[in-house]
Amino acid sequence: MEELLRQILSKLDNMEKGFLAFQEETRQRFAQIDERFAQIDKRFAQIDECFAQMNERFVQIDGRLTEMNGRLASLEQEMGVVKERLDRVETRLNGVQTRLDGVETELAEVKKTLHRVETQLVDDVQILLRKIHGKVDEKSFEIYALNRRLHHAEAAIEQLQSKA
Repeated sequence: MEELLRQILSKLDNMEKGFLAFQEETRQRFAQIDERFAQIDKRFAQIDECFAQMNERFVQIDGRLTEMNGRLASLEQEMGVVKERLDRVETRLNGVQTRLDGVETELAEVKKTLHRVETQLVDDVQILLRKIHGKVDEKSFEIYALNRRLHHAEAAIEQLQSKA
């Protein structure tokens, strides 16, 4: 009986270790997600820096256009360059928007997956606990029956010893 209880306790300990390992893995995955968000934040900071540099360039271009008001031919050439740059900026902005949409989609998927994993984990733990509870109840009845038998055997021994 003690061996059975040891086995049950051992299995419970193994389950607890498995749960703790799963919990640690989940924490590590969250740390990885946080790290990825930090990388995304750095990338957005770089993009903001590029935009700041572009803004400086636009200020410089505006100054040149004011100075070159009399030289229309070169102004047309400069406007062509500015248009190309603006097209590239717009293309980059579209790319950034596309990437941001992708990141938001992936984040939503991660949240859904995490919710599903949490739900499944709770369900699995509940099922395991129900099984353990059923087995403990079953063994409790067996222990009760063995105690009754032992009690009857001890009573019979006492009776025989008192006659002898």
